Amino acid sequence: MAKTKHQKSKPNKHSHAKKHGKPADISEFRAQLDALGLKIIQVTADGNCFFRALGDQLEGNEEEHEKYRDMTVKFIRNNRDTFEPFIEDDVPFDEYCESMEKDGTWAGHMELQAASLVIHTNICIHRHMSPRWYIQNFDNRESRMLHLSYHDGEHYNSIRLREDSCTGPASPIIIKQNLVKL
Repeated sequence: MAKTKHQKSKPNKHSHAKKHGKPADISEFRAQLDALGLKIIQVTADGNCFFRALGDQLEGNEEEHEKYRDMTVKFIRNNRDTFEPFIEDDVPFDEYCESMEKDGTWAGHMELQAASLVIHTNICIHRHMSPRWYIQNFDNRESRMLHLSYHDGEHYNSIRLREDSCTGPASPIIIKQNLVKL
């Protein structure tokens, strides 16, 4: 029996392979980030990695992942009209939310958007040899930007400044853009 798209994008903790990427790719990715003065803080690869990375960014503690999962799913439930159109047609909204509440269920783009909104912060996703993705829900300069890395289409880690001691919330990161004048 083939997996549906929903099953493939939302495996539970039992079907998730613990993967951080190929060693060569990770080494290259680390060098890419090092050039920006950044480093990867690996979080446990158990299906909770997005929420673990949030815990590291906001508190310096990936073990707080359940709190961030709960906040995110509650926000999705409370904003059903906003999020329901983005759930696959064959999955009822309540069933989707129940699945997302379970430990080990992978987060997708909708959860990234909801987390950004509920914790009032923008999110920058660093990828190996690819442009950064931004979830930019807040325009003012006072809005915090969390930095995460995304590996092999299935794992998130936290990104910090190279000199960050990792003893609390992540230090703010500012990446200067190279702009070309025309």
